[in-house]
Amino acid sequence: MARPQWLAFFDDLPDPRIERTRRHLLSDILLIVLVGAVCQCRGWDDTRDFIENGPPELRALMQLPNGVPCADTLRRVLGALDPRAFSKAFTAWANGLCQTTEGKLVSIDGKTVRGAQGRGQAAALHLINAWVSDNSIVLGQLATDIKENEITAIPQLIELLDLRGAVVSIDAIGCQKSIAAKLRLRGADYLFGLKKNHPTLHKEVLESFDQATCAQLEQSEQTYWAEADKAHGRLEQRRLWVQTDIRWLTRSESWDGLQTLVLIESERTIRGKTSCERRAYLSSLQAPAKRFFDLVRGHWHIENRLHWVLDTTFGEDRVRIDRRNGAENLALIRKVALNLLQQAPSLEGHSGTLRKIRWASRRFDCLLSVLTAGAQDI
Repeated sequence: MARPQWLAFFDDLPDPRIERTRRHLLSDILLIVLVGAVCQCRGWDDTRDFIENGPPELRALMQLPNGVPCADTLRRVLGALDPRAFSKAFTAWANGLCQTTEGKLVSIDGKTVRGAQGRGQAAALHLINAWVSDNSIVLGQLATDIKENEITAIPQLIELLDLRGAVVSIDAIGCQKSIAAKLRLRGADYLFGLKKNHPTLHKEVLESFDQATCAQLEQSEQTYWAEADKAHGRLEQRRLWVQTDIRWLTRSESWDGLQTLVLIESERTIRGKTSCERRAYLSSLQAPAKRFFDLVRGHWHIENRLHWVLDTTFGEDRVRIDRRNGAENLALIRKVALNLLQQAPSLEGHSGTLRKIRWASRRFDCLLSVLTAGAQDI
């Protein structure tokens, strides 16, 4: 039986083991750990037992020259892999799945893996993730020790990604002139959240959307959009204004390609109590207000469709791993699993990720459809 095509992207991954100790193929180990992630195996022993006692057709996907590796081998090898090389190979594969980022929203945001805090380590593992909402694909990840280091990690992740023609959204911590310049150099537009980490600029932008300016912008759908949602006893009204004449903005030329200022106002009424929040954005994109409305809301899909799924479906925060490289590499394996599950066809009429996992863990044909998902795009 032919092995899954995605494994070819990891063929050149450096094997960290001494040659005389390589009793098991690296490709077999990666596939075993990936199957464990897809089928929600809890720990290395559970993963090994699932392969050993699973259907023979599953083992036929592997070579297994010395049988199924033991749990300690799986743990040691995954912990010894070079995370940067692994991440680079993953991104090459994910780019093939995505095909192109032209005109798509790529959201970049950080997530802390709370269980990955080894002995003597001051902080848990923090990962910067890139998510393509249109395809529901994780495009890449990069590790940093603490959330404050996102400013230095984001440019390194951007270097790994093919972002030509994309709109890249980042929250306020990534609203930096150097990151704006890096994205423009990579052929992408940016949409940055603007908060009080740039106090003077933040105040200047908010004050520019005064009552008279907003009233003027509301005369055109190019510069104004509004929508309302009502559900679960909550009424939320959102209004968005766009300014493109920014010649008055102090030092606007220092932000590479800056063309647009955006303000969104959210008014929520819950049980008779009303609250209002205003958020500002900087962007190099020129587009109608409705497009910015969709981009701003689309950014939060990385929280709802990636980070939430990693926590609730894959139990990421509950996984306890002392070795930092092992935690980072296992987090990437979960993203391989999630990408495959997102691309896999509906199983037995069910399209949800958790239902696909349940069917894949019960029937080999369903598991095979996940492991081979997206092969036609590569």
